[in-house]
Amino acid sequence: MPPPDLAGGGRIDWLASYPKSGNTWMRMLLANHFSESDDPHDINAPGVTRGVAGSRWLFDNALGVPSADLLPHEVSALRPAAYRTIAEQSATRLWLKAHDMQARSADGWLFPPEATGVAVYIIRNPLDVAVSNAFHDGHADMERAVDKLCDPAMVIGDRASPQMAQHIGDWSTHVLSWVDQSALPVLVVRYEDMLADAGDALARVIRFARPEVEIEPARIGRAVRHSSLESLQAAEDQGGFRERPRRAKRFFREGRAGAWRDHLSPAQVSRMASHHADAMARFGYLADLTDLTDLTDLTDLIGEI
Repeated sequence: MPPPDLAGGGRIDWLASYPKSGNTWMRMLLANHFSESDDPHDINAPGVTRGVAGSRWLFDNALGVPSADLLPHEVSALRPAAYRTIAEQSATRLWLKAHDMQARSADGWLFPPEATGVAVYIIRNPLDVAVSNAFHDGHADMERAVDKLCDPAMVIGDRASPQMAQHIGDWSTHVLSWVDQSALPVLVVRYEDMLADAGDALARVIRFARPEVEIEPARIGRAVRHSSLESLQAAEDQGGFRERPRRAKRFFREGRAGAWRDHLSPAQVSRMASHHADAMARFGYLADLTDLTDLTDLTDLIGEI
């Protein structure tokens, strides 16, 4: 049975996350779920997800203004208008990937409620996010990665990049900017829960964002198989992946939970846990540290939270 028509029009559904938290995996799950082919979805084709919110091409095409000719603050001020235009001109509901924080200025929200259907926020243990970022950025320097996740001024993208500057800030501020705002309906999906049961996580997202779509176990199961790490790695090995940075050896690298135990020093773990204690505790990540006897300076912190 084919999936029901996705037409709704005039709305964007955001797949939001801090970089390297599982956003691409969820996009592949959705693409394979809504595909009508029995073969795995082409990882370099958009599927039901239509791009990245920070894409210069999307901005330029929507507003008819070259973003590269504008100053960063001018681009930021115009981005909400670009998203409203994209939503207004679309005949169907759209998925767009977003790595920015959900920020509010005097002119309103960066991701405007009037152009939005829902937001799905993918969250991952920041200790594993740091490791994944280090390899993704091509330096494998864990100290640099920890610095990145603790930097409230962190920005990705620049005027020479296909993507506009995106303020991601530090990990916990990024998380809370999405999950604690009340302007948009938001569903939080833990990456670790995706690892434990990808089919259940996918079904939750579909029920939340597309309640009119019938959940078919066979279709869910096919999407999970075609989106497995092994399947994605094989596709990347065969045809490459256009989202892989040149400096990274591969995009779909390992994807496991707990990799931080093999890469981060006690001092780095301690710094991350101290900086992000509240958000880590809230989403169950601080509890992962209770067995680390060499982190004695965190004993009181963990006990309090």
